[in-house]
Amino acid sequence: MIPRIVKTISIALLLSTAGFTNADANVSAVDNTNAVNIKSTALLAEQLQGVQTLQAQFQQTISNDKGQLLQQASGKLIVKKPQQLYWLTEQPYEHLVVTDGTSLWLYDIDLEQVNKENYNNNIDKAPALLLSGDVAAIQQNYQVAVLEQGDDEISFTLKPNAGDSAFSQLTISFKQQKITRMVLKDNFDQTTTIDFSDVELNQPVSDQQFAFTPPVGVEVIENER
Repeated sequence: MIPRIVKTISIALLLSTAGFTNADANVSAVDNTNAVNIKSTALLAEQLQGVQTLQAQFQQTISNDKGQLLQQASGKLIVKKPQQLYWLTEQPYEHLVVTDGTSLWLYDIDLEQVNKENYNNNIDKAPALLLSGDVAAIQQNYQVAVLEQGDDEISFTLKPNAGDSAFSQLTISFKQQKITRMVLKDNFDQTTTIDFSDVELNQPVSDQQFAFTPPVGVEVIENER
């Protein structure tokens, strides 16, 4: 099983880059040998454009290959373009991942321990690159396909080309260009499902939301990488 902190970082950093960079839907420079992938990537880029901030509540479950529930969690998410993130897990344990795009803080509130790292959007190969908003990069690293498409809803599947990716497949769904669900299948035959609610786009968010100061008396571990 992937440790809870590593999995939280991976998912959170994926979201910190999803739709918060300038996506370029011009795919003329991308290799035209895979027309389906190119078209799907362009459609995905359309969903990622125009978003400056996102705030949402989330419900997360992790299940094994037999569908048995292993873990449940809930909390709230705030992201701001380009790489600012506040991901707070409130239940069943309290854990905070926050970055201003320079420093990444992982605060295990229950354990009263903080890990500090330099922010690096390659922290976990697949999630960090997955939705960078760069059409050419997505096309190069993933096979993208439209899973379902309706009048105002669309879902995509993304499969990494690299064999050592942390996740074997991601499904991401949008409704009226708001993210509604993510389903990640990992190499341990576990499935992580994240449902988003109360999604608000482009509401003002202060940079102070992403500034973190460790509480007095909490152990701080600094990791250089």
